[in-house]
Amino acid sequence: MSEIPVLIAGGGVTGLSAAVFLARYGLPALLVERHSEPSTVPRARALNPRTMELYRAVGLEQTIERVRSPIADHTVVAHAETLAGPELLRLPNRLDTRPDSLSPCRWAAIDQNQLEPLLRAHAVQTGADVRYHHEVVAVDNRTDGIVAVVRDHHTGREERVRADYLIVADGAHSPVRRMLDVGQDGSDLLARKVNIYFDADLREPLRGRKIVGLTVRNPAVHGFLTSIDGAKRWRFAVSLRPGDDVADFTEERCVHLLRTAIGVDDLPIVIDHVSEAPWEISGQVAHLMRVGRAFIAGDAAHVMPPVGTFGVATAVQDVFNLAWKIALHHRGVAGAGLLATYETERLPVARHTTALTVERYGLVNGKPGDARDSAIRQRATMFGYTYPEGAFVPDGTPTPHPVEDPDHPTAAPGCRAPHITLEHNGTALSTTDLMGRDLVLVAGPDGDDWQRAATLAGARIEHHRIGDTLHDPTGDFTRRYGITDDGAVLIRPDGFIAWRSPATPDPGVLPAVVDQVLFR
Repeated sequence: MSEIPVLIAGGGVTGLSAAVFLARYGLPALLVERHSEPSTVPRARALNPRTMELYRAVGLEQTIERVRSPIADHTVVAHAETLAGPELLRLPNRLDTRPDSLSPCRWAAIDQNQLEPLLRAHAVQTGADVRYHHEVVAVDNRTDGIVAVVRDHHTGREERVRADYLIVADGAHSPVRRMLDVGQDGSDLLARKVNIYFDADLREPLRGRKIVGLTVRNPAVHGFLTSIDGAKRWRFAVSLRPGDDVADFTEERCVHLLRTAIGVDDLPIVIDHVSEAPWEISGQVAHLMRVGRAFIAGDAAHVMPPVGTFGVATAVQDVFNLAWKIALHHRGVAGAGLLATYETERLPVARHTTALTVERYGLVNGKPGDARDSAIRQRATMFGYTYPEGAFVPDGTPTPHPVEDPDHPTAAPGCRAPHITLEHNGTALSTTDLMGRDLVLVAGPDGDDWQRAATLAGARIEHHRIGDTLHDPTGDFTRRYGITDDGAVLIRPDGFIAWRSPATPDPGVLPAVVDQVLFR
């Protein structure tokens, strides 16, 4: 029987990101994916700045930025009765590539079928064993680890694998989640769609517009049109009506539906293909995200409507949160209680974000509501999601849940560390760049005594002091982080605040705090 520290079931963005993040800690993983290759279709088409902060932490920011979606410069999200007709509503552009004062990172316009091969290559280069056409077909979830049966679909051979931890990342209909007997709660089915891929020259009905997506609704057809290549290849996700079946979508019917949606009766259209099965849009969240040594992440844990790129963002945040906790537990510097905080922290975020995307999906499809207010709350969720409890030591500061105003952050334990530009050896860096392999203590300019406290805490923390290893050219650090010049803040590897002290305490306090964070 093979043995591996971490087994990852699923090789989409969630599973591949987990392998990349674990490799950062030197923790090898076996990833198995039932499909024969990475995704070949552009589903998610952008990464938000918070997601890019996490990829930046593993050195992938510039690599991702060099790959550009064919619709990277498209800005229009709207709905209308037909493409050729007038727009009924234009929504705020979700992809604003200008710098945001809240982050050192920008939106990255990259398609999922561009991102997955990039992640796969990096995961393999850094030590992961990635096997496509393999699948977890049985799981024995034991108190001391996982024993799984992995089937090779090339040969039919089955292999027993023992892993200390299992990450369940095998998608919305996750077979492994069902093996663990974990159900879901959520909204009713919002829509069933069939994708029609086609070629057409739409320059005339577009009238110079560069669309990210157009929701079309008229008495004959309802669907969502988006460009595949930024030119002549298109995808129309048509909503199924009661009684519709994929087999009903003949070439003749598809051409008729597309012409009706576009609003040009004699438009030349070449049908490329129609998806083999319908896909569903809903908002569902798993009852649990942890069962013993098995951890559920991404679409296996929370299914969201495809708006605002939150599906990918929440998935990547899941596995970054999980990777550092698994790594520290595996090294023996953290207890099992730290692993339990994965669900404690991430499940409330999943519930909030799923509810937000369900609401946003309604607005995109013409339901009454304030689209601009929804966009503001979307940005707040992106940067300001908070943890009600978990791997941190509260300091009594009231923290809004499930999000805080990211433009006025509290820097309280359980919240994201605010972005401030500092200097290190003459080079500018963000406080988000302090996300490390371990906890990071940053003391104010008069916090000399924190060095002794950090020494007492041992090798579990990295230590910096403003004015020594780091410089604060704006003088904003202590104010933004709510400490005095002799105070300090403890930052987790995922960039969340673990603890802070307004002033220097007894040096013996810090080791006790670190124990409290790592041994819940």
